[in-house]
This record gives sequence, structure tokens and C-alpha cells, in this order.
Amino acid sequence: MSQDIQALLWSYGYVGACVAAGESSLRLGLSRELARKIIHVSVGFWIFGTLWLFQNPALAVVPSLTAAVANWIIHRKRLLKSVETEPDNLGTVWFALAFSALVWLAWDKPVAAAGGVMAMTVGDALAALVGTRLGRHPYETLGGERKSLEGSLAMLAGTFVAVLATLTWLPGLAPDMPKVPLAALCAVVATCAEALGTRGRDNLFVPLAAGAVLYLVPPSHAAGLGLGAVIAVFIGVVSWLRGSLSPSGVLGAILIGTPVLGLAGAVGASALLAFFISSSALSKAFRARKAGVEEEYAKTGTRDLGQALANGGVAALAAVLLAVTGDERYALAMLGALVAANADTWATELGVLSRSPPRLVTTLRQVPAGTSGAVSGAGLMASTAGAAFVAVVAALAGARWTLLPWLVLAGVVGSLFDSFLGATVQDVRWCDACGRETERRVHRCGRAARPLRGFSWLGNDTVNVLATAAGALLAFWA
Repeated sequence: MSQDIQALLWSYGYVGACVAAGESSLRLGLSRELARKIIHVSVGFWIFGTLWLFQNPALAVVPSLTAAVANWIIHRKRLLKSVETEPDNLGTVWFALAFSALVWLAWDKPVAAAGGVMAMTVGDALAALVGTRLGRHPYETLGGERKSLEGSLAMLAGTFVAVLATLTWLPGLAPDMPKVPLAALCAVVATCAEALGTRGRDNLFVPLAAGAVLYLVPPSHAAGLGLGAVIAVFIGVVSWLRGSLSPSGVLGAILIGTPVLGLAGAVGASALLAFFISSSALSKAFRARKAGVEEEYAKTGTRDLGQALANGGVAALAAVLLAVTGDERYALAMLGALVAANADTWATELGVLSRSPPRLVTTLRQVPAGTSGAVSGAGLMASTAGAAFVAVVAALAGARWTLLPWLVLAGVVGSLFDSFLGATVQDVRWCDACGRETERRVHRCGRAARPLRGFSWLGNDTVNVLATAAGALLAFWA
């Protein structure tokens, strides 16, 4: 009997024993959640048996693909009480498919396949158990599911330990690969992926995302990205607890912070922190005086995922391109995006405090404060100061001082471009009940606002992306 045939028999026997153990524990009085986790964890650990026993990857994926089909039938027919979930939750099917994909795609790098599966096996199990029993800080995921900070932190810690152990014991890792930062990066990515999944799809996203990190990240960038991810998580969680970020905004902070903090060096990290800290502080300052004007904005105050990506997405992309190409012009583009984001934020937060009515940037006619596309003398000064603040911080961190005027110009131009788009093509609406222009689709009075000008798909977040891109392009050629 060939080794692969023996491995198939061992696989079916092992998985069958795991299911029997879970079902028996349920009948003996264990909760359904714990019974499911017994099966989940014990089956997940079979990744090591798969990689050890099989010689042919085509046969190695047969048991997990069989399990995917069997789980679908079991779920639809409600055949096993220990694995029953909501009718639309196909988590057990997705996990088996992810297991199969990792074995097949990462057969040449077993540490990536095992690490991806272990992120789901250990991390997700801890997240569910801790979140259910100790969760005191709930939040809602992008898909509308309820999770908790405690559960997510448990997943972060559990994934880190499990992946680090896998990196230590299994072959296939480059000799110069730093294990601890790579495990930290993998844990952060897996935790973010878990927050994206709905109806059990996190069982697919988590292992594939973790496996991709272990398979793709080169040794030269692992340490920086790992450290950047940990710092981004810390800043994001603290900002959420202080009310500066929504739960989805924490995800945005991680997606932006990890590449900028991890790949762009001290200059990028300093510029990003200067933007984030100053803009968050200004958003909270003078809130009472700004309340009436900010009611017409589409988004204010606590920043969400869309706002985080809109303000920092271009900078993060430039940081990645810097690392991939080594072209220093992408460092300038990153700074241009951040000075533009800060210039626009300062102009918005401080310009609305002006005692003089602003003027529409296209016609210079006076308009009410808070009108999309409005500018004022105070706003222009605030825009210039915001750009200069980030530029000076970047220079203190190591950027060339001769770049200062160019970066300030890039920031102001980006901010003015934001105003121009707001006055011409941004989606702006009108509330007939209140007789007010607004960026909201539903006005604060509760009435639907009708289209007034611009494109319906071009909202505030999209305008911010274009404005920061304008600043990045101008700085790129400095």
C-alpha cells in the first residue's frame, strides 16, 4: 500500500474520530459552542499530519475537499448537533476549502500552509471563547456581526503564539527571516480578516490571509511590517477607546499604518503620526462652535474605514511602491498625500470657525459656512499651516529641508483641489424641508435630500482620495 493511500486512511480516520469526540461531548452535557470548538481545533491540527504523511499534493487535498462536501450536506440536512449553526453560516465548508487551498498552493512552503491553518484553528477558537465569556467592549463588523475587543485581542495573541510556534518548528522559512515580527504581522492580518467575515466566511479569509503573509512577505520587509502592524494596532485601539475612530476606523488605521510605519522609515512614520494626531485633536476642538456647520457634512467626528482609507490610502500605496521599487520619488509622493490630507483637515476644522462668510471657490460668491467647495481666508491660512506642520515634522525626522516649500505647495494645492471638486462634481443634495444644502442623503431632520449637483457616486471620501492623489503627484516631481 502506497504512503499516500495510507495517509488518506489516516486522514479519514482522524477526522472521523474528531467528529465523534465532539458529538459525544455534546451528548455528555458540554455546550454546543465547546463541542464545535473541539472539532474545529482538533481537525485544524491535522494540517501537520497532512504535510508530514502525504507525498503528492493532489492526493493531500482529497480529504479536505471531501470534508467540504460532507460538511455542506451535514449542514443542510442538520445531521450533527455538535456543528449546527445558522442556516446561512457555512463556516465549516469554508474552513475545509481554505485548508485545501493552502495545502495545494503552499505545498512548496509548508510553513505557510500550516501557519495559515493554525491562525484559524487557534486564533479564531480563542476569539469565540473569550468574546462570548469576557467580551465587555462590543463592536459591529463591516458585515454587521457583533464581536468584542476582548475577543479580537484574544485572537491576536492566540494567532501570534500559534504562528510563532509553527515558524519555529517547521522547515521552509528563509534563514534570515525574523520570526517574531513575521508572526506579529500574521496575527494582525488574520485578526483584521476575521473582522471582515460574515456568515462564517472568516473561516475562509483568515487562513488564506495568514498563509499569504507567510508565503509572500520577503525577509527584508518582515521586521518593519511586523513592528508597523503592532504600532498601528495600538494606536487604533487607543483611538477607538477615546472616540476618535470607529471600529471600522481601527481597521483603516491598521491598513494605512502598517505599510507607512513599516516601510517608509522615520520620515513616513513621523509624517503619518503628525497628520493623525493633529487632525484628531482638531476634530474634537471647538466642537460646540462647529456643531451647526458640521451637521451638513456627510461624515464628521469619529472616523470610519472609508475616511481612513480616503485620507491615508494614497500615502499607504506610495509607501508600498517605495519598498517595491526603491524609487525615492514615492517617498515624496507619500509626503505629498499626507500634507494634502492634513491641509484639507485643518482647513475644514478651523475654516468653519471664521467670522467672515466663505466664498465658493469657483465663483467667489458668498455662501453659508459648511457649503461644499467653500473657502475662506482663515481656511487658506489653516490649510497652509496644516501642510507646513506635517512638512516640518518630516524634515525634523530626516527629509530634506529644501523640500519644505514644495510640500507646503502640494498640500495647499491638494486642499484647493478638494474644494474645487466639492463645488463642481461632488454629490451635493438639498433638503426641501429645511431649505439647506447638505452632503447627507438623509438630512438631519429625517427627510431624504434630493440631488442638487454633482455625481451621485462621487462622495466626500472619493473626493478626499482625489485630493490626496493631487498632492502626491505634485510632490512626486519635486
